[in-house]
Amino acid sequence: RELKLLEQGSKTLVLVRPEIECDPRWVVYADEARQSWERMSKESSSGSASSSIGSFFLSSNNDNQTTTPDLRYGKDADIIKADSAELAVREKVFLLVNRILNDKMSLPGYIYRHLILKHKRIIMFDENASDQSLSDGEDAIDSSRICRTNAHNIIKHVTATLLEVRPGLSSSSVMTELSADAVELLVFGELYSDIYEEFVQQTKEQDTNLSNKVRDLCDHVKDSGVESGVESSTISQSAIAALRALPQVHTPAEKLSHCVGFLESISEHFSTLYQGKCIDADTLLVMVCQHVVASNVDHLHAEVAFLEEFSRDEQLLSGKEGYALITLQASLHYLESLEEFFNVLGPIR
Repeated sequence: RELKLLEQGSKTLVLVRPEIECDPRWVVYADEARQSWERMSKESSSGSASSSIGSFFLSSNNDNQTTTPDLRYGKDADIIKADSAELAVREKVFLLVNRILNDKMSLPGYIYRHLILKHKRIIMFDENASDQSLSDGEDAIDSSRICRTNAHNIIKHVTATLLEVRPGLSSSSVMTELSADAVELLVFGELYSDIYEEFVQQTKEQDTNLSNKVRDLCDHVKDSGVESGVESSTISQSAIAALRALPQVHTPAEKLSHCVGFLESISEHFSTLYQGKCIDADTLLVMVCQHVVASNVDHLHAEVAFLEEFSRDEQLLSGKEGYALITLQASLHYLESLEEFFNVLGPIR
């Protein structure tokens, strides 16, 4: 589907993203987890419902009734009441979400663990085959997308349950966004290696072709003394570091942050080298391509495919993130169209 990032007159910047469809089977899995939690709650010897601390992170009636009130909400209070100089709002939200999802007796935590384990069983024991009847005659799930489909559904149901139980976390668009980021961080912490391997297999041919072209470029210029076929003065080491950091982080927000840093470092480097000159889109594209080649990141197409799949519209429409991603996409598309790099990616004069 198309996501419009910028419209200026007749020019429109468009990011093409896959249409994400939710698997109805995960609705069943989430309902099973909720029913199991409700039975467990009724059977427990819990006391009366605990009172909430303030109204900002107010708990609904669906939240855990079995934990000692003082202990449970005392931990919340420590996080909420921390001074802003000590803990930023983003860190407060993450710590609170992390505590809730790791509470074995809370509804969000119970559903979170139930769905994560369901994913692991599907991957290890191919449980999708036995559950096929739940799809009501619809086409089977694409086996090459099982992990990412599972991730989309887990994130959706865990986030929805979390906001149901802690309505304060959805008190504003910013709070909702921070809560979703926290859920993603925890879910990808469990599923990332499975998900990423799908993208590596999907983009294997593209990444192999890019690596081969980079190797041919290096072979072409190895006797000239010019590293990677690009003058070192045209390369920003901070941009290289930002791009090489992509494989080290596992969430869309973190990866997009490095993409922004990559593009900003290139822009700052150009401004330092060519003071007083304006940079147009074609020049920027060539510079980005030079840095992509110089960085030689493994599975860069897989990294971009991951961002295309999991970056939320709210992240991409915020400005820098969407522009950085679409510029990186354009550079890879341009490099893919080239037969060889030597004559095209020479130093910018």
